[in-house]
Amino acid sequence: MTIDRLQDALERIERKRKRLEVYTDDDELAAELRTQFSTRNVDVVRRQLTGFDQGFAVIRDADEVFRGAIGLNRFDAIRSPEIHPPWSLDATDVDTRDLFDFLENTLFASYDRKRMLAAAREIEERAWRVGEGRLYTGFQREAAFEDQADVYERLGSRGALTVAGFVDDEIASPVENVTVVTPDADEIGTFWFVVFDGGGSDLQTCALLAREKRENTYGGFWTYDPGLVDELLEYLEENYDVSES
Repeated sequence: MTIDRLQDALERIERKRKRLEVYTDDDELAAELRTQFSTRNVDVVRRQLTGFDQGFAVIRDADEVFRGAIGLNRFDAIRSPEIHPPWSLDATDVDTRDLFDFLENTLFASYDRKRMLAAAREIEERAWRVGEGRLYTGFQREAAFEDQADVYERLGSRGALTVAGFVDDEIASPVENVTVVTPDADEIGTFWFVVFDGGGSDLQTCALLAREKRENTYGGFWTYDPGLVDELLEYLEENYDVSES
């Protein structure tokens, strides 16, 4: 199956059913995680916590095979995220990698813009660290692009990293080191995406794709699957002019 539109990638992930088991005595936290992750892809089930001081979550696939566990305190990275530039994440106490590994290919249902930025930073930090390859991002609208223009201008100056930004608006002025793509396409104004080809390493490939469901509310997924990341890149290059202007 190939991607003929960005929605196809979301629908593919929807078919990979999972169950998120939340072990906690915290009613508010359990309700929040159910709101964030209950989708057609994910069943969120609360379990009573016994014998542990702090809560944790377990993820299982459609066959109920155990796929991983993580402490609920790690969810703070997306519940109340601290937003740092991608080049400074290694110097902070923020470590989101275990959480994003745990939730790979798990659809989230309700993220606001701040949570989306936290997820995007995980990918941008990889691109900054590798310093080469292709980093494509969809900002939806000009205002969102302008908010992140300084970040992407600096990313575009990093080594041999090629950066392109897709916007469903005309841009008033160019951004140094960034190829700005302004196609007349509804999906560019509907989806927020960040796609990095890994700079030649399958271990570094990653992508975030989310659809705006209503203002400031997004549902989507992130993935480290090299095949799916390649398909997203090929789709963007075949359907939009990503050549440097």
